[in-house]
Amino acid sequence: MRAEIRYYIDAQKAQRFKLSLFELMSLNSFPNPVNQTLYFNNDEHEVPFTYSIRGRRYEQKPLKKRFKLKLGDKWIFEVKNTRSEHGRFIRHKRRNEMLPLREILSRVKRTRQLGRVRIPHRLGIYAAASYSRNHFLESDRGVRVTMDEDVRYFTFEGLTGTTLGASSKAIVELKIPPGRTSSPLVRKIHGLLNKENAEQGISKKATIFNLIEDRARKSGEAYNEPNHNTEIKAKLALDSEDQDIFPRIRTDLSEGKIEGFRLSNSYPSVMETGRLYHYVQVPTHEYVRFETSGQARSATIKENFHVVQDPYRLGNVIKRREIEEPIQPDMLKMPYKILTRRRKYFMVERDGGSREYAVMMDRSTHRGHELYQLEVEDVLTSPSPRIETRSINDVASMANYLMGEYSLEPTTLTKNQWLMSLPN
Repeated sequence: MRAEIRYYIDAQKAQRFKLSLFELMSLNSFPNPVNQTLYFNNDEHEVPFTYSIRGRRYEQKPLKKRFKLKLGDKWIFEVKNTRSEHGRFIRHKRRNEMLPLREILSRVKRTRQLGRVRIPHRLGIYAAASYSRNHFLESDRGVRVTMDEDVRYFTFEGLTGTTLGASSKAIVELKIPPGRTSSPLVRKIHGLLNKENAEQGISKKATIFNLIEDRARKSGEAYNEPNHNTEIKAKLALDSEDQDIFPRIRTDLSEGKIEGFRLSNSYPSVMETGRLYHYVQVPTHEYVRFETSGQARSATIKENFHVVQDPYRLGNVIKRREIEEPIQPDMLKMPYKILTRRRKYFMVERDGGSREYAVMMDRSTHRGHELYQLEVEDVLTSPSPRIETRSINDVASMANYLMGEYSLEPTTLTKNQWLMSLPN
């Protein structure tokens, strides 16, 4: 299977990079260069991490700031699935050419299962992206490079789309056939990207999720994690096929099945995010993590990891120190591994109390490997022994229910431990 690597590059530098590509590869021109893509999901974010359901069409112009879709318009309909097998990602795409949007919506709304993951609530149009694409080819079966510019993102109310945000950067994707990752052409392209300070980045769909979360935080509809220096969490192992446990936990909470806990009144929504991190091993800390972003960067430092005693003797409740500091120049020169993390989360609260806890489901990936985990988390600032004990007891209580109800296995495996155990 081909390797796919995504980079973000400043718009001005992208023009110079594009001119260099003209000297190395052939431009594959299309009469309609603007790609318009619809993403299907629901407010519970029940489409599994491993699936993408999309409608796509090619036009002369980008989507407007505000627009209404027509049910009779035709789109290419795609359902894409990615799974990990023996350290390699296997991608499978099912595609229908030019179906009316009315038919696509009918199919999507009838979807009750994707793979082995059940979809309890109806799916619909969730978001969209619009961008202008240049497509460069080495040969029919050779290396391909796409460059997307004027990237815009949208959300929906029914069939009406409105602008969510836009990217100030171009997105470059390398699609490399097996056995060609170290070819002279690929090395030359990587050299050009490094010269223009391009940085690896996340997908457009993940960017949309991040923009929606950011907007919700600013409006007070999503939880804004406070400054803290202590993390208390319980970790549970999860399989890819068990992703539908996540909405079932929400149902249990809404029906009062988890004693002492309920869905947060202040932050009831499910949020989904995507991040790409550098994990750096440094002598002075267990590890340092920072995002690959061109903005002002800070490093998350995690240390003093240890398993704490809890009233249920679960053995998977951990405490560690977590702080943010400015990135030091020498950190950027140290050996690192890149981890992509997709996360869904919602907030719960203790009955009769003001404490908020996060219930999170993660999919972490590195090259062809993936790790699924479910976590219950609390964050504190230099807590007193009484407050720390209360936090440990609450986190353990929720984890104890999840282990018993869904037969989940406890784990203390951190993402850094998992990542460093993988081959380079």
